[in-house]
Amino acid sequence: MRAVPGKSSAVLLLVLLLSFVALAALPGGTGHVRVGPLSLVWWYGGVIAPVLAVTVAVLSRGARE
Repeated sequence: MRAVPGKSSAVLLLVLLLSFVALAALPGGTGHVRVGPLSLVWWYGGVIAPVLAVTVAVLSRGARE
């Protein structure tokens, strides 16, 4: 019988998604502070979260093989 793979990568991907919502909902517009010409929400949603999601997916796939 084959072992059931862990669900930690799926949970981590959901945490990345929920972190975007939490960052956008911070009080006082904290997530909308600009870093260069773009806001923190944009940097997280456009660069940081996708890079982390791809990294998690690649590492979890490597761990299953």
